[in-house]
Amino acid sequence: MNHRHLLAFALPLAVALPLSAAEWTAQAKTEFVQQCINGAPAGYEQPQLQAYCDCAADKVSQEFSEAEVQAISRQSPPDAALQQRLVEATGSCAGKLKP
Repeated sequence: MNHRHLLAFALPLAVALPLSAAEWTAQAKTEFVQQCINGAPAGYEQPQLQAYCDCAADKVSQEFSEAEVQAISRQSPPDAALQQRLVEATGSCAGKLKP
């Protein structure tokens, strides 16, 4: 999977993040994962998307501070450096999209 596909997944994810890891409730994670699945490009099966989005939720919530999440959600498109970090944070989850 190339970086554009990861970015297509990752940008909607960042907007759905709670304000801090301490606020990452089960409901927030569920909403994040659902938005990730809904924003995914066509061609993936539900179990693949679920696995990827669960992984991405964990990685992104660990990687970004409250201020960074707010910056990502306010900017359109987000800062290039934050975009790259978002791709890197979720990149290890890409293997979940393979059959």
